[in-house]
Amino acid sequence: MVELLITAAVLIFLLLVYGYLSNGMLAVEHYPLSVWGDGEPIKVVMLADLHGSFFGPDNRRLIQRIQREAPDIICMAGDMTVKNGKGTDSCLALCKELLEICPVFYAPGNHEIQMACYEQFIEELKKAGVVWLDNAHHDLVIRSRRLRVYGLNLEEELYHKFWRKTEFDSGRMEQYLGHAGKESFNLLLAHNPEYFKEYQEWGADLVLSGHVHGGIARLPLFGGVIAPSLQLFPAYDAGLFQREKSWMVLTRGLGTHHIRLRFFNTPEISVINLS
Repeated sequence: MVELLITAAVLIFLLLVYGYLSNGMLAVEHYPLSVWGDGEPIKVVMLADLHGSFFGPDNRRLIQRIQREAPDIICMAGDMTVKNGKGTDSCLALCKELLEICPVFYAPGNHEIQMACYEQFIEELKKAGVVWLDNAHHDLVIRSRRLRVYGLNLEEELYHKFWRKTEFDSGRMEQYLGHAGKESFNLLLAHNPEYFKEYQEWGADLVLSGHVHGGIARLPLFGGVIAPSLQLFPAYDAGLFQREKSWMVLTRGLGTHHIRLRFFNTPEISVINLS
């Protein structure tokens, strides 16, 4: 019996060590999407949920991995900082480095909108050259393809616990963003993936989301274990999802917040290849 308890304690200790060390790992996940059928592909890198974490001094390891991908645009899908203001300086420094690679688009998550220094942070991002998308859009053309990048800013009440449902529909999306573009590919940065159905009905061709942190821990066959809403085994945990002609890439994110451990849930740089 004593040997069994010692073995169990050792295994638990090793699991905790693995969960802690996993925070420093970094995976690049590729998501190929055939949306046009011809022409040169467009490469999009998505980052989310950094929460002030670092991958090497000054995030050098993170920057180098992104450089190797040679993206056309970089999209930040929220929670790159913490609601108490932690990570604003490092996020700004990271953005300045990434702007040397390609344009950077950034939409807020639930942490940015709660920061006391929110307005100052946004002004600094804009001065650096980041395209800040707070219920706004930006049009661009890449290799003759017209893209409209939208950034959605949801109120705090829409980041509820699973037992507190808040009414949300595609009509509310129009209040935030207006009608979806008809002549362009609509790329929506929306931190909370829970409303994928409403995003699709509104007219998003591709949704880039985070927030769920991959479910914190991931189990074979079951996927992510728990969402920030405290929902067990959420329908949207990580990876690629489709509704009719709309796609959603949901990243496992880069950092942690309340629970500083990752189990079988490596931090992720998402690379979307549109072809």
